[in-house]
Amino acid sequence: MMGARDCWLLLLAAGLPLAAARAETVLTIATGELPPYVSALPQQSFLTDLLHEVGHQMNVRFRLVFMPWKRSERYVEEKRVWAAVPYVPTPERNARFYFSVPLYPKKTVFFYYSASGRPKQISYQQLHELRGYRIGAVRGYFYEKMLQEAQLSLSFSSGEEQGLGMLHAGRIDLLPALETTGWYLVGKLFPTERQHFFTVDKPLDVGANYLMTAQDYPNGQQLLQRFNTALQAVKSNGSYQRIARKHGLVLGN
Repeated sequence: MMGARDCWLLLLAAGLPLAAARAETVLTIATGELPPYVSALPQQSFLTDLLHEVGHQMNVRFRLVFMPWKRSERYVEEKRVWAAVPYVPTPERNARFYFSVPLYPKKTVFFYYSASGRPKQISYQQLHELRGYRIGAVRGYFYEKMLQEAQLSLSFSSGEEQGLGMLHAGRIDLLPALETTGWYLVGKLFPTERQHFFTVDKPLDVGANYLMTAQDYPNGQQLLQRFNTALQAVKSNGSYQRIARKHGLVLGN
């Protein structure tokens, strides 16, 4: 027969898993739709799988919340979330945020649509040379200020899907987008017209995307250092390339 002390110990032991679950560290990350890099659909989201592996290394759990890119940046600044992904450093952002080591390399190019299926003669060396074109843009993206400073004619959209629709409908002439994301969405949205889409040879930007966190987030520098160490471990143990291949991406370490 079990005594009172034994009953107490059994109840205490039964409660340990629940207590451990409550003690789990959860860090919220703001993001938006940018398949195949990140999406609310896990099968289209490289970063969902990558962050799961990084979180395992850090002994934390990441929770992704999806919202417009401009709001994501504001939520980081207001410390309503720990971080946002994927983001590009700019002089303005560097004054307010810390950035991780690179998450993945990226190239941003101008897409255009040709109803005839023949490429157009579009070239530029400086952005101001594109003033004769209607340019699509996503508000809150790193290129917003540089396009405005070049005094280009801009039409804003909520994301690349809407922008490609505007391009196809002839409402804009050029749309800057990550090369991989642009072609991914062209195949999804216009599978029979892929041959009507082209990119301008000169990229708008070549670099990398990063995780971005507020400089005054509690224990922010320590968390970011742990994140960087964990990400490097994931890259070193082969998980990074395995996840990239799963999502059809070819990424260097």
